[in-house]
Amino acid sequence: MNINPVLLKELKVRMRGWKAAGIIAAYLLILSLVALFIMYNAFMNPYSSTIDPQVSIGAYTGLAIIQFILIMFIVPALTAGAISGEREKQTLDLVLCTRLRPISIITGKLFASTSQTLLLIIASLPLFSMVFMFGGISIKEILQLFGFYIVTAVAVGCIGIFYSACLRRTTAATVLTYGTVAFLAFGTIFIGVFYVDILYKANYKDFLPIFYANPIVGFSSLLAGQFGYYRGGMGILPGLFLSGNTAKSIDPWLGNVIFDIVFSAVLLVLSAIRINPVRRGIFSFFTLRKRAKKA
Repeated sequence: MNINPVLLKELKVRMRGWKAAGIIAAYLLILSLVALFIMYNAFMNPYSSTIDPQVSIGAYTGLAIIQFILIMFIVPALTAGAISGEREKQTLDLVLCTRLRPISIITGKLFASTSQTLLLIIASLPLFSMVFMFGGISIKEILQLFGFYIVTAVAVGCIGIFYSACLRRTTAATVLTYGTVAFLAFGTIFIGVFYVDILYKANYKDFLPIFYANPIVGFSSLLAGQFGYYRGGMGILPGLFLSGNTAKSIDPWLGNVIFDIVFSAVLLVLSAIRINPVRRGIFSFFTLRKRAKKA
C-alpha cells in the first residue's frame, strides 16, 4: 500500500512531540466536563425519581454543539500554515523538486493538517456513548453526525490550504481563513435577511439556496431532523424558513454536505495549480515576453 510521502512525513513530525497529545487531552477534557455536568443535573434532580428522556437529547445536543464549535475554531489554525509555512522556511521549492505532483503535495498537506482534527473526532466517540444510557439516540444518528463533522472539517481545511497556497505569510492566510469561515457561517445569514427584508418584507416561506453553503444551518437542520423537529419546516430567523419536506429542496444538511464536497474539490485543484512550478514558469515566460516587447 503506497502512502503519500508528504502525509507520512507530516504525521511523523506532528505526532512525535507532546503537543498532539496535549491537544487531544485538552479537547477530551472539555467534552468530559460538559458530559459530567449534564449527567450531574440528570441524576441529582431532587424533584424527580426517574430519568427524564429529554436528558438524552440535551446531552447529545450539548456535546454535538461544543464539538462543532471546537472543530470550526481548530481546523483553520492547523491548515492555514501548511504551504505558507514551507515558504517561510524556504523548503517549498525542495518539495516541488520531488517527483510528487502538486495535487499529491496539496492532499498530503491537507490530510496531515486535518488528521489531528479527525483524531479528535474519533477520540470523542466514547463520550457520545453515554447517551445510550438514556435512550432516544441510535448509532446511526451518531455516525451521521460524525460523518457531517468529517466533511465540514475537510471543507474548512481546504479553505485554509487554499489561502496558504496563495499567500506567503501564515498570519495573513490564517486571518483570511477565519474570515471566510465566518462569512459562510454568519455572512450568508445576513445576506439572506437582507434579501428577504428588501424583496419580501420578512414574509418569505421557502428555503434560500445560499443557506446550503452555511455550516451552522446544515448542522442545525441535521440535529432537528434527528429529533423529529424538522417535520413541516423549521424557522431560523423571522422570515427565514427551512422547508425540508418540500419537493423543491433537499434537506439543508445534505445540501451543505454536497456543497462542501464540491467546494473542497475546487479549492484543492486551485491550490495545486497555484503551487505548480510549471504553471509559474509559463507565467514568468509570458511576463518576460511582454516586458521585452514593451522595451
